Amino acid sequence: MDNKRVIDMKTSEDLGLSGIHYVMFVSYSLTFLIWGGFVTASGVMSIYYFSKYIPKFLVPISVALGPISLMIGNVLMGRLADIVGRRGGIYAYTMSLYTIGLIGMGLSILLSNIIPASEAFIPFVISYILAEIGVGGEEPPALAAATELMPYNYRGSILVLMTNFDNIGAAIASAILLLALMRGTQLSATWTMIGSAIIVLIVAVIIRLVTPESVRWLAVKGRVSEAERIASEYGLSYALTEGSEQGVRFPPLWFRTLVLSLLGVSQLATYGLMAFYIVYLPSLPFSNNEVLATQVLLWANVGASIAGLIGLVVDKLSRKTFTLVSFLGGLLTMVPIFIIYGVMTKSVLASSLTIFYTLLFLNMVFSELGWAVRVLLEPELYPTRNRATWVGIVRLIAWAMYVFLIYYLLASANTYVYLLSNLILYVVGFLAALAWFIFGIETRGLPIHALDKAADRR
Repeated sequence: MDNKRVIDMKTSEDLGLSGIHYVMFVSYSLTFLIWGGFVTASGVMSIYYFSKYIPKFLVPISVALGPISLMIGNVLMGRLADIVGRRGGIYAYTMSLYTIGLIGMGLSILLSNIIPASEAFIPFVISYILAEIGVGGEEPPALAAATELMPYNYRGSILVLMTNFDNIGAAIASAILLLALMRGTQLSATWTMIGSAIIVLIVAVIIRLVTPESVRWLAVKGRVSEAERIASEYGLSYALTEGSEQGVRFPPLWFRTLVLSLLGVSQLATYGLMAFYIVYLPSLPFSNNEVLATQVLLWANVGASIAGLIGLVVDKLSRKTFTLVSFLGGLLTMVPIFIIYGVMTKSVLASSLTIFYTLLFLNMVFSELGWAVRVLLEPELYPTRNRATWVGIVRLIAWAMYVFLIYYLLASANTYVYLLSNLILYVVGFLAALAWFIFGIETRGLPIHALDKAADRR
């Protein structure tokens, strides 16, 4: 830290998780629940509905607007989180944006029963953009705060488990949508999801009121007295402890950022393209069937949610080995999907929904492990003074490539090219994971002060 004062408190080795840690965990988890479960899933399936009433060229553009908006939120709020804090005014901005966005999305759905759907689509898109900026803006501060405030021996578990609520939320939302579609229409189903989101949002607002600011960030900004007061009040004094150098040296900043960006592009694009946007392709077994398409979202996110439970043991695993295995598994499970549904398109296998859902489930298991790698390494490899900014930048790179792929692949609507692109992305991710395995540093078990010192050196 910039401040020279060393605060002599017991280290996190002597601590378990207390009540405030669970409050923070719930607070950050709700961010990801709202993002994956209600903003993204509702957005994807709403656009799926509106696609029947708008010009075809607008479909890939509309789909890409979600990631573009989330990317904007990542960068802007990530930078702001390093200026005003992980809590402070950030939540006022982000929660206002996705509250307005979710309500607007819901009203647009209802409006489509009164006016032509093509006209209701305009307020829907505006609302969707606001909601995605809001949830995207909460990612970097949440990852930074959890990294800075959780005891190091629980840090990995908390990071993985809280972000897994993105998948859990998407799975729940898909299940709600599927049940509603079986009983009614997609409009009523989507409105049910958005209504559920608003209830979750109310709970999130209440919990946010008792979530503390990052004392580590306060100390770095020179507000040591305030940091000490909050740390004492909430039992977070270990986060201010300054220990020995521990002899840790990170690779150069450019190498860390390159590897994280490649891992991000690979994981983000393969997850989104396979778990969500594949439903827009016209030549797969579930094409043009809302119930079957919803099951794609459901099974993909059930697989990812189950895999996210790796968070229970992730702090016992080498980060480097875990990274390599995760992306290798993703590559190996993508190969049969490409061969069957991209090459053997006329075969009996290619017409089987059971085989597709099974392979997709397995692929999403490894995709989620890749996501776990990202949420572990991204905040761990940058210092507190600009952690949220760099997390936002790395995610900007991944989202930018993702947006390009969504537009290009959906505009072409070619299943072979779509699946081949996913396969190539997994190769890229595996090569980046291999590079980190060979040249990277093991961050498991390093306390926050050691991460800060190692990251600040390079």
